[in-house]
Amino acid sequence: MKTFITIAALTLVSLVSFSSSAASVSFPDSLSVTGINGDTKFDTHEIQLAEGKNLIELKYHDIFEVNADDSGAWVKSAPLYLIMSSNEQAQYQAMTPVIYTAEEAYDFIDNPVITLKDAQGESRDITLLNLHQLMAKLLLARE
Repeated sequence: MKTFITIAALTLVSLVSFSSSAASVSFPDSLSVTGINGDTKFDTHEIQLAEGKNLIELKYHDIFEVNADDSGAWVKSAPLYLIMSSNEQAQYQAMTPVIYTAEEAYDFIDNPVITLKDAQGESRDITLLNLHQLMAKLLLARE
């Protein structure tokens, strides 16, 4: 019993210290976080960032009505990657462009640019990387 209380207390302390000193990012419903810094199986829309550089794996998915008597068509992306630095207790909100049709969704997947807005209202556009672009960036950075 004493071991369980000790583990619970340590877990609570680590959660409190982690959440109070970390930046966070929230993503729209159409972007699911599937990995952070090599850890997988998140399937969430809001994450805590580690201090320093973070590699966030995302997947785009949304359903679009094709015609009135259809149940809809899913549009899904392969993994997309966001490299983001965090060194403060900032809160960010990621936004995709307004996407009304499956064609617009495929255009977004081909050129995935999101807007990242901070708590002060300042925003910047960031291009998400596909796997090939990520690998090229990592390999070229090592030279």
